[in-house]
Amino acid sequence: MIFLKLLSRLPLGLLYMIMDMFYVLIYHVIAYRKKVVITNIRNAFPEKSETEVKHIAKEFYNRFCEYIAETIKAVSISEEEMKRRVKFINIHTVHEYADKGQSIILAGCHQFNWEWALLAGCLVLPFPVDAVYQRLSNKKFNDLMLKTRSKFGGEPINKKNIIRSLMRSKDRMKAVAIMADQSPGKDAVKYWTIFMNQETAFFTGPEQIATAFNYPVFFYRMVRKKRGFYTVELIKLLDPPYQKGDHSILDSYVKESQKLIEEDPSGYLWSHKRWKLKKLQNDLSD
Repeated sequence: MIFLKLLSRLPLGLLYMIMDMFYVLIYHVIAYRKKVVITNIRNAFPEKSETEVKHIAKEFYNRFCEYIAETIKAVSISEEEMKRRVKFINIHTVHEYADKGQSIILAGCHQFNWEWALLAGCLVLPFPVDAVYQRLSNKKFNDLMLKTRSKFGGEPINKKNIIRSLMRSKDRMKAVAIMADQSPGKDAVKYWTIFMNQETAFFTGPEQIATAFNYPVFFYRMVRKKRGFYTVELIKLLDPPYQKGDHSILDSYVKESQKLIEEDPSGYLWSHKRWKLKKLQNDLSD
């Protein structure tokens, strides 16, 4: 991990140049998950021609390499540079909750660059952003990512211990950030709905947390303005009280996520095997 820390000290422009060369390798030579990417885009946009699908795929690999450069830079990025590159355009929407000592949920999707959104949120929002994460298999890389995600005051939450962690920190005001488009495990409780023209399973964690703690839910909409610069808009999805068994939170989340992806299709993480689960006729978990 020393190498990554040293690499992070390079100017972002130089990191972009290195990753532009890496793009040639993973797109043209290795063809990293190319079949998965093409299939996901084709199924998500059945109205697009094969030429359009391949264009989105090619642009996705460019953006993916850009994301890698920015994530490496996040290890050493300063508060000033982070705030300069990521602008939250409507922070006032959550101040009413902060004034009451009320924590919130920030539901996002894998639209580049979510890592920067969470870091910048810690600096400009009226409460720290505690991101829910899934432990990585490589311990050293996992430790580096945890250190990076907590550098501006956030306290990352292990996906396996969400409720327990939130119970321990219930008196600490925070924004609980969840990437709600993760594919749920085969045996997990899930909610099925149509997302990007396909039957898609969503894990019900955001709804469970919101209901258990009476947290209002916001969608954070990240938009790339140009290379290395983004805006984040906070969109309120729902306020408590919530009705048991109601999926309005996830339905609203799916609507906002799909709108964002349709507007900027190359910015979504198509290499993720999002649609690996298939709904069975006897699936009673939705």
